[in-house]
Amino acid sequence: MTYPLFLLVYLVLPILLLGFLLRREWRHAWWFRAAAFTIALALLYTTPWDNYLVATQVWFYDPTRVWNIILGWVPLEEYLFFVLQTILTGLVVAGLLKWERRAHG
Repeated sequence: MTYPLFLLVYLVLPILLLGFLLRREWRHAWWFRAAAFTIALALLYTTPWDNYLVATQVWFYDPTRVWNIILGWVPLEEYLFFVLQTILTGLVVAGLLKWERRAHG
């Protein structure tokens, strides 16, 4: 499986589904601010770590399974993973909060 296909199947599709199911929750501006802050934090925290590990050959990315757009030592797909995984996690939390409000509210 290529990295772009992995991102599509395991992150983009669930994000689209949860985004559709939670579309009314998006009216709250706090969600966008929290998502932007968390994405920035994920990128700032994971970028040096991943670049270091690839640069020191702890792991590598097969060039036949990525787009070969490399930023530093890491392919673009890895940065997309940081962003998409954070969005998916935010949507899961938003869904759990909505469920909690309905169950106890």
